[in-house]
Amino acid sequence: MKNNLILLSLTVLFYVQSNAQVSFSNISFDEALKESATKGTLIFIQFESATCTQCNEVADKAFSDVKLGEKMNQSFICLKITSNHPDRQKVAALFNKTNMSFGSLFVASDGSLVHTYAKSTTMAKSYEEEAEKALTKAGEGLRMKNLEEMYKKGNRNLDFLEMYMTARKNLQLDTDKLLDEYVTLIPADSLSSKRIFVFIILMTPIFESIAYQKIEDFYLAVEKRKYNYQYPFKPNVRSSIAYKSMRKAIADKNESYALRVADFAMKMYPTDNGKAKKTYDSFLLDYYKGVNNNDKYLQLATNYYDTYYMTISVDSVKKNDTANMNKMAQNQTGTKIKKGDSTVVIRKQIMFASESGKFSSELTGVARTFLEITDSPDYLSKALKWSEKAIAFNETFTAMNVYALLLYKTNNKPEAIRWQEKAIALKKKMGYDTKTLEKELSEMK
Repeated sequence: MKNNLILLSLTVLFYVQSNAQVSFSNISFDEALKESATKGTLIFIQFESATCTQCNEVADKAFSDVKLGEKMNQSFICLKITSNHPDRQKVAALFNKTNMSFGSLFVASDGSLVHTYAKSTTMAKSYEEEAEKALTKAGEGLRMKNLEEMYKKGNRNLDFLEMYMTARKNLQLDTDKLLDEYVTLIPADSLSSKRIFVFIILMTPIFESIAYQKIEDFYLAVEKRKYNYQYPFKPNVRSSIAYKSMRKAIADKNESYALRVADFAMKMYPTDNGKAKKTYDSFLLDYYKGVNNNDKYLQLATNYYDTYYMTISVDSVKKNDTANMNKMAQNQTGTKIKKGDSTVVIRKQIMFASESGKFSSELTGVARTFLEITDSPDYLSKALKWSEKAIAFNETFTAMNVYALLLYKTNNKPEAIRWQEKAIALKKKMGYDTKTLEKELSEMK
C-alpha cells in the first residue's frame, strides 16, 4: 500500500544582510552616466531606504547570489544609493523618490529611466527577471526622451498627453502637473466620457488638486444618482489618492493639508468608526514621522500602538495564521515525487504573509524608532513592551536585536547581552552575516 505524504514548503521573506556578490561601484551618478555612454551598458541603481533597515537587508541577501552577481556585473554598471550617499538627493529628485522610497532603478546613459522595481526580496531570481525586463525595454528610454521633447515643443494633444502620462506613471515618475494641465484642456462635452473619467482616476490625482476637483464635474455628468455613496472613490481609489497626497504633505511640511488628507482617508470606512479612526491616526503618524516632528509623533504613536496593537491576542492571531496557511496549502496544486517503490511525496510551495509576522514587524519598527529618537524613560518603557510583544508574535533576529538594544539603553546590560547573543545565534544559524550585530554586542560588553 502506497503512503501518500504531503510536504509543505513554505517560502518566507526574512530580512537579512550579506556580503553582496553584486559589485557596486564606488563612483558618482554622473561618473556612472559617462561610463554607461562609453561602454553602452545600462546603470543599475539600488536605491536603499533611509527608514527601513530590514528592506535593505532583504535586497542584500539576494545580491549575495553568485549567479545574479555574474549577470548584473556583466550587464550593468551597479550603484548603491545609501541613505548618506552624496548623490541621494539628486537621484531622488530625478526619479521621484522620497526618503521612505526603496527599490531598483535601471537607467540609460542619457539619464532616462528605463525600468523600475519598487520592491525588495531575498529571491535573486526576481532581480534576474527585472534585469531582463530592463534589457528588453532599453529602447523605451529613448522613447521617453522623445516624449519629453515633444511636450517641451508644445504638443498638447489629449491623446499625446495620455500616452506621455501613462509612460511616466509606468516608470513611477511624477504626473501631477501634467494631469492638472490635461484636465484644463478637456472640452466640456468630454465630461460625459467615462473613458476619460476612468483615466483621470487611474492617474491618481492629488487631493484638492485641479484634477481632483474636476472629478466632481465628471461625477455629476455621469449621473451620480446611479451609483452608491462611495462612487467614484471606492476604498482602493481613495487609499491611493490619500497615500500619494500624504507624501505631498510631508514634502511640503504642510500640517493643515495633512489633517485634511487624513480626514479624506478615514472616509474609506464610512460605516466603521473604529477602522476610520485608526486610518486617520495612521496617516498622521506617517506625517509627523516624515517631517521629524518627534514630540507629536511620540505622543500619537504611544496611544496608537497601545490602542491598536497591545490589545491584540497573540494566540488568536497565530491560530488564524495556521488555519489560513493550511487552507492555502489545501488549495494549492502539488508536485508528485516518487520516493522508492511505496511512497509518493506531494510537494507544495506557497507564499504566505502571516498576520503575526506583520504585527511583529510593525511593532519592531516603532520600537526601533523610539530607540533612535528619544531618551525618555517613559517612552522607552513603552518601546520595550512593544518589542516584547513583537517577539511573542514572531521570534525574528531583527525583533530580538531591537529588544536587546532597548534593554541596553534602559541599563539592563545582562539581559541586553543575552538577547543580542540570541539574535546573533539565530541570524548565524540562518546563514546570514552577523558583523553588525556582533559589533553592537562588543559595545555592550
